[in-house]
Amino acid sequence: MRILLLFDLPTIDAYERKEYRIFRHALLKNGYIMIQFSVYTKPINGQIKIENEVKKLKKYIPENGNIRMIQITEKQYLDMYMILGHKKINEIYNNAERYIKI
Repeated sequence: MRILLLFDLPTIDAYERKEYRIFRHALLKNGYIMIQFSVYTKPINGQIKIENEVKKLKKYIPENGNIRMIQITEKQYLDMYMILGHKKINEIYNNAERYIKI
């Protein structure tokens, strides 16, 4: 399974940029990898739900903006088409095959 997190956060004012940096740092600290600007992913096992991830990130969520999360299967993620560009090195090294299921 995988979580896709997509967000659109304002960065006009200084406090908005600070909130953005804090939120992005929290994503990286919690194991998310950036696959595109404002699109992050995290491989998870089947028992973890989006609600648990929201609880972890709740204290870092900015005041304004738009944040969405979707849970998809690893097959759905791997079937994603890349129309332009290449996979980032993080995507190659952080695929589900490198994780041990317990």
